[in-house]
Amino acid sequence: MKITELIAQHLIEVHEGGNWTEIDIRSIVKDVSVREATMRTAATPNTIAALLHHITFWNREIMRRAKGMVTQVDEANGFNHPALNTEADWQQLKEDNIQSAYELAAAIRQFDEAALYEPMAAHTSSAYKNFQGTVEHVHYHLGQIVILKKLIRSTMV
Repeated sequence: MKITELIAQHLIEVHEGGNWTEIDIRSIVKDVSVREATMRTAATPNTIAALLHHITFWNREIMRRAKGMVTQVDEANGFNHPALNTEADWQQLKEDNIQSAYELAAAIRQFDEAALYEPMAAHTSSAYKNFQGTVEHVHYHLGQIVILKKLIRSTMV
């Protein structure tokens, strides 16, 4: 199996399940309400919704780089999600996250494996580091989401 296929599969699994950690974004945010998703805590300036939007933002950022686009990340760094006023707004953000994972996975699968260890753009790390780093990035923020969910629910009792 190609390395690109393995990375793409790992990315989908951290979003939808079946990965080695036995935890994934879809199942963790499935029962989170819009109120919980937008609740601020003393633990972090970020909300569950902001973290999810940030992951989505970076999935698409790396997808664009994989397609050879030159990108610049603004100061908000993907933490500036649109207002979530309804459960439907929150549901859309969750669906957009999963869609972004599939978009990036497709770009990874189509990436020329011969160029995997070359910089994606001038003065950047290799495509492999960008792709694998994105999977690690999702795992990192997934852990934050799990902790925030537990913290929020422990204070709502």
